[in-house]
Amino acid sequence: MLVVTGANGFLGAHVVMSLLQKGFKVKALRRSNSDMSEYHDIARWRLDDKQDLLKHVEWCEADITNILELDTAFEGASYVFHCAAVVAFKGKNSTMMKVNAEGTANVVNACLKAGVSKLIYASSTAALGRTDNNKTITEDTQWADDDNNTEYAISKHLAELEVWRGMEEGLDVFVVNPGIILGAGKWEKGSCRLFFNIKNGFKLYTQGINGFVGVRDVAEAMTGLGMTDIKNKRFLMVSENISYKQLFDWIADALKLKAPSIEIKPSYLIWLKWPIKIFAWLNPKSTISYETLKTSLKQNHYDSKAIKDAGFTFTPIQQVVKDTAAHL
Repeated sequence: MLVVTGANGFLGAHVVMSLLQKGFKVKALRRSNSDMSEYHDIARWRLDDKQDLLKHVEWCEADITNILELDTAFEGASYVFHCAAVVAFKGKNSTMMKVNAEGTANVVNACLKAGVSKLIYASSTAALGRTDNNKTITEDTQWADDDNNTEYAISKHLAELEVWRGMEEGLDVFVVNPGIILGAGKWEKGSCRLFFNIKNGFKLYTQGINGFVGVRDVAEAMTGLGMTDIKNKRFLMVSENISYKQLFDWIADALKLKAPSIEIKPSYLIWLKWPIKIFAWLNPKSTISYETLKTSLKQNHYDSKAIKDAGFTFTPIQQVVKDTAAHL
């Protein structure tokens, strides 16, 4: 039996669809009263005229912060795809830390108890940390405490430590560290909001550089390479390192709109700190925060040679943008 945590979320839903398209039956975990709209939208986009595949999904209500619920949900599981996480970039967030770190510890313990064959974990490039030295980040990059590490990065780093602890206790693991994941999902949520913002006339850009990857690529790596004999390794998943300006230009072009034209430079950061903090407080649903602004000014480079050497091919980001815009 294959189990997916966070199955109603952005990445989790795409993982479920990839498994269904490969002919598997899936036990999908979600919290009670959780929003299912994103899952249904992704199912409609991914499965097209094969919606009957959804009958192979068994839904189970289980919160990863509840070890008793997990123990029940994982009974008989052979592979667990751990996608459940909270992503937030507005300072300290106790819920994010509880879900990402403590929740992952619970998932690992439940896997060990159930005798799961392999835990396939969706981590993040953030878990490798960021520094000011501009060195290319690889799977071998060691975490270092640094002011550039966001609270989200810290929570994912702590979560990964739990996964590696599970490995030491006999659990086979497969870890992917995707960059910023782009793809079809809920229009006003997560990375999809980048498209939403530009559609609504967002004017700002930076020359910062980050690593980006398509959501279908991440799901395919987890459900493909993750289910091979490869184990106890982590793989960086970045299709391309590109500037936010380039990304926004591609998004605007795909939406047939005018691209953002006002550059925010690093020297502006000190003057924008408090206005941005106030804006984020007044607009809790916005992805714009002091943390996201600070991160967007950095130039981070990632090397995904390891997973390419394992035979994986990435979708170019410009194509991911075009496909996402067409769906949205």
